[in-house]
Amino acid sequence: MTAFLQRTGRDIADMYRGASTWTTILRRADLLPTSITPSPGEGNLLKRMHSFLHIDDDERANLYRQFTADDAPAYEDLTEFDQTIARMLFFNLWDKAGGFSSYSTGLASLRSQHAVRSELGQLLTHLMHSGRARAPQPLTGAHAHIPLNIHHAYNRSEILAAMGVARLGGQMPGFFAQGVLWDAANNTDALLITLNKSERDFSPTVRYKDYALSRTRFHWESQNSTAPNSPTGQRYQKHAQQGSHVLLFMRDGKETASGKAMPWILLGPATYERHTGSKPMAITWRLHHPLPDGIWSSLPGTESTS
Repeated sequence: MTAFLQRTGRDIADMYRGASTWTTILRRADLLPTSITPSPGEGNLLKRMHSFLHIDDDERANLYRQFTADDAPAYEDLTEFDQTIARMLFFNLWDKAGGFSSYSTGLASLRSQHAVRSELGQLLTHLMHSGRARAPQPLTGAHAHIPLNIHHAYNRSEILAAMGVARLGGQMPGFFAQGVLWDAANNTDALLITLNKSERDFSPTVRYKDYALSRTRFHWESQNSTAPNSPTGQRYQKHAQQGSHVLLFMRDGKETASGKAMPWILLGPATYERHTGSKPMAITWRLHHPLPDGIWSSLPGTESTS
């Protein structure tokens, strides 16, 4: 894969435009061994390969590769932390459960998916050798058990699985479309923020004004139904006193240039500072971790203060 991209001068995202994948390219060119024939379910899994393009840390890439290797460990033999990452992989492949009744059955089914596992392995290897991997900055404190790193990219399936919200028999990532999530198990409000809301994708009533005020402060508008004296509004204002938490996730737009869903960057925990208005509430959050240069410089209309 890497050699092909280098010789053709193509970006890896270009290879995943539309329904194209590395495997479909090889099959069209008759370059796959005759022993690697399409397996049941292969087509749907190949359509999910683009959902790994955002991965930007070695730990996640290495574990995803480990869980899809020929000698992959059984789900039941993993540590609790690694089981969570395995569920992130599971829901990234099957965001509507894929008809499986257990994670172990789903992951074990990959053993017969030789082309899918080969492509995913090559894709993850290419990403890790492309210079995009950054040093991890894990969540700490009450969120230390959640395998997400601050200022790294995650899609909806990974976020919901990491927080334990996505689960078989319950919430499926493929049916989740909200921008706010109250995670009772972790006592946490997760705010999934899309900065640029196009007229095509967002109606005027939900085109909230969200933007960074500085490297450490973020302006966010609540849902139109949220008033300061409502239970949700009170929880936002008093979360520090009441022992609940807030995590901010941010993305520039709904889709990437290649038409795929854009992932979110975890900005990390935040603390309420003030608000104005009602329905929606315009809240200023103080970020616990300042926005790094790479994120800050990509934001339009931001001030230079911190």
